[in-house]
Amino acid sequence: MVRAIVPGAQRNDTARMTLLVRKSPILSIIILIAGLLTSGSAEAISDRRIEDARYACTTFMDAENKSTRKKDMDRAELARFWLVGFLTGAFEADAVLEFSDDESGAEGIIVSRVKEYCAEHQDNSIHAAAVSAGSSPEPLPASTAIGFDPRQYSCAAYSQGRDGRGDAKSLSEAAEFWAFAFVQGTVSVRHHPRLIISVANKRKIVRALKQSCARNPTRTLLDQTAEIATRVRPLPER
Repeated sequence: MVRAIVPGAQRNDTARMTLLVRKSPILSIIILIAGLLTSGSAEAISDRRIEDARYACTTFMDAENKSTRKKDMDRAELARFWLVGFLTGAFEADAVLEFSDDESGAEGIIVSRVKEYCAEHQDNSIHAAAVSAGSSPEPLPASTAIGFDPRQYSCAAYSQGRDGRGDAKSLSEAAEFWAFAFVQGTVSVRHHPRLIISVANKRKIVRALKQSCARNPTRTLLDQTAEIATRVRPLPER
């Protein structure tokens, strides 16, 4: 077990958060990419299996091929949203992050790469597939089907959404899901591609986001999450 420390988003923060980061012995399980909820509204964007690296390539492929239950197909769409967040963090850490206004085209390229990987490694995880897909950077979708654009979504909107209801509340929850995926992607580049932050530590990332956004309402979710992600670092095993 690898421990990680996540200080607050600002240097004058006194709070520190200890995270447990798992280093998988093989390229095990995680998730996939971008659009979400074809209805165009945000709702229930959270899934512990995806966030905690327990989502297998074979499950994703079955859902993409429409050979499974609707619930599993919905989960695959959520995995796509996760993947965009993960790769945004990975590409930002590698200083190769670009966005494309051709959302469907950009998503299609990444999903195609993930499918190629999963077709040959069905017992591996989507996390492993995401790492593989990110080995050759491509522009990411600028926005998703629910209208979520981390370059435009502000800390103020996030803070207001957390205290609100309806679509605003749901969008803030989607932002938290995306931010956690972003940090997971950053860790995979800055430290090791098989380092996995457990979903048990998601609340600590969310707490850092909530506190830092309250202090910096004009900043974008992208900038604020990137700052938080740089403060996640593994510590030696005991």
